[in-house]
Amino acid sequence: MRTSTDTEYTEHQNQDELIVQLADAARRANAGNVVKNHVLIAQTFGLVPLPLFDITLLIGNQIAMIHSLSVLYDVPFSEHQAKPIVLSLLAGSAPVLGVVGLSSSVKIMPGVGTLLGSGSIAVFGGALTYAIGQVFIAHFESGGTLADMRTREMRTTFRDKLKKGKSYLIDAGRNATSKVATAVDHHPAATPQEVIKEGAGKHD
Repeated sequence: MRTSTDTEYTEHQNQDELIVQLADAARRANAGNVVKNHVLIAQTFGLVPLPLFDITLLIGNQIAMIHSLSVLYDVPFSEHQAKPIVLSLLAGSAPVLGVVGLSSSVKIMPGVGTLLGSGSIAVFGGALTYAIGQVFIAHFESGGTLADMRTREMRTTFRDKLKKGKSYLIDAGRNATSKVATAVDHHPAATPQEVIKEGAGKHD
């Protein structure tokens, strides 16, 4: 027969479990925001005019992202541990990394080269950052640390997340281009500032 004490204990236990679940959900959401912010930062590196320097910035941004995730999950962080892991994961995506390197190199060519290089860095650099972030979130969620991370075991997950990130960023770019083109079609004589102002007014 259940007593009132047993009932109270069960209720408190359920409340504690709910609090833990809510805290975990909040942490996952924060982790997702960390990755999103660093993906956005990675996309801006396409604007860096110096060939290959953008790749250095890209890797530095990814290490900074891992540091932020480590703090969030209360995992000890060491750049000496994080950097080899990042480089190993990138090496496992050699074709994509090759595209990033080539895209960075073509910036030497003025005009079209800069435009193509910047666009490719924005997509592939952002996708690589997204994939690395998701791999670390999954590892930290399982209770892992930098010390026990095995990149070979993570490469399948990394490739899947890379494909997802690349598709998302390409689609996002197409949608943004389509919206601008539609706005210009509707207001052929309007200046870009007027088109942007009207679009912002619709959300007020």
